[in-house]
Amino acid sequence: MRNAVNAMIQKHGTDMMVSGKDGEKAIRGFFWAVNSKSWQSMESEATLLGEISRGQYAYLGPAEAVVQEGDTLTLGGKSYLLRRVERFYYQNQPLYLWGLCVEKGVNDTWGTQS
Repeated sequence: MRNAVNAMIQKHGTDMMVSGKDGEKAIRGFFWAVNSKSWQSMESEATLLGEISRGQYAYLGPAEAVVQEGDTLTLGGKSYLLRRVERFYYQNQPLYLWGLCVEKGVNDTWGTQS
């Protein structure tokens, strides 16, 4: 199962850089906008211009990626602060890594209610 997830990330994922206390390195994964603080509520509702007002983003990458809370993801000329990072396990084995991010330099709405 893990090999299938890694193959999908390698084939369809996006190249990005991660920087933190361990330095800077290239990684590959998926990255998309979300409109909720909760992982269970990932349905997005875009405005007419396609912008998600809450300003939060999800990252999904290989389980072995060295990505931690407080690191910065850079892609598309923008930088995003990883606010939460966790591994997802399947049958007691790490399957993939996911994280929630906010864009750096933009009003951080993480702790506000909608």
